[in-house]
Amino acid sequence: MDIIELIKVIIIGIVEGITEWLPISSTGHMLLVDEFIHMNVTPEFREMFLYVIQLGAILAVIILFWNKMWPFQSKKKNGSVIKKETFVLWFKVVIACIPGFVAYLLLDFVDNCYVVAAALIVYGVLFIIVENYNKTREPQCTSLEDLTFKTAFLIGC
Repeated sequence: MDIIELIKVIIIGIVEGITEWLPISSTGHMLLVDEFIHMNVTPEFREMFLYVIQLGAILAVIILFWNKMWPFQSKKKNGSVIKKETFVLWFKVVIACIPGFVAYLLLDFVDNCYVVAAALIVYGVLFIIVENYNKTREPQCTSLEDLTFKTAFLIGC
């Protein structure tokens, strides 16, 4: 791998690292950046690279939130304590993932940069509209315990 390809990989890694923490599509941005800087690799390697780089970002999130999301806490000497609310939170996470999984099954063929760019623009505008609408409203959910399964599903949409 020459230095130019290494710089391209670093740029894509930076885009993934920044966008993973923001409420925007890290995959969409990564696909757009890849469309502009074209890595000189086989299609199989490109696909594998995009999966692995996202896995790294997801593992960073898991490490950061491990103590909050791990339902088994060893606080007692005679055994571990199981936190029921953490299991409920995991069920809510699974419910929130259902719309994304369905969209993945239906739109797996979409690898066109114009479709990705249009989707990012449309959802960006919708995000701004919703944020402006909710700016003066009182939040109905202020903690994870207040989050309902319906709200979790809607977050996934």
